[in-house]
Amino acid sequence: MKEHKLYMRRAIELAKLGAGNTGSNPMVGAVLVYNDRIIGEGYHRKYGEAHAEVNCLEAVDAADEVFVAESTMYVSLEPCCHYGKTPPCADLIIAKGLKKVVIGCRDPFPRVNGKGIEKLNKAGIDVVHGVMEKECLELNKRFFTFHTRQRPYIILKWAQTSDHFIASGNKARLMITNEFTNRLVHKWRNEEMSIMVGTNTVREDNPSLTTRLWTGQNPVRFVVDNSLKLPAGLNI
Repeated sequence: MKEHKLYMRRAIELAKLGAGNTGSNPMVGAVLVYNDRIIGEGYHRKYGEAHAEVNCLEAVDAADEVFVAESTMYVSLEPCCHYGKTPPCADLIIAKGLKKVVIGCRDPFPRVNGKGIEKLNKAGIDVVHGVMEKECLELNKRFFTFHTRQRPYIILKWAQTSDHFIASGNKARLMITNEFTNRLVHKWRNEEMSIMVGTNTVREDNPSLTTRLWTGQNPVRFVVDNSLKLPAGLNI
């Protein structure tokens, strides 16, 4: 189990490299190990592109191809078993002749949800799952919230002064949060698919709501405007 955690931890590290680029897909990392040596690594880089397992197997050097069938794959999320934008990863694992797969957690997506594990088992592959499950669930809390609770994962951002105010009395621009918090918010903007504010925030602060203090994507920006009277020319 100790060695399982070592390689699963690496798979999680790899998965995080896809943050902000996988869209509605989960972040997934995969590691291929032969005789305590990593011979392949990969992660899901971008929505619609190859999954972690595919990139992991494609990363194996030609000299190590002979060892693939005797290797163990560590993957942070259950391999898919259906056709979507890409072919099933479970089929590729079976075709490569792997004998053992270690999985962080099951995929709650209805077209997978245990079926990937079942398919691997039926092919005679030894499957271990639930390794660092808590960490793997945390990694994709947005994905799991959507598929298990049928709602988006929501971060509520609230900033106020020590004397309980959220704005100055004269409506002058007031920076309440510090540099660390500002960067954290921009990190969130990269990681989340959308951001929503009310009309008063737009009128008073004229925010851009883009990702500037962190490298990454801009979220889709929503404004709740019941009157549809926001003036033109705002940063939003």
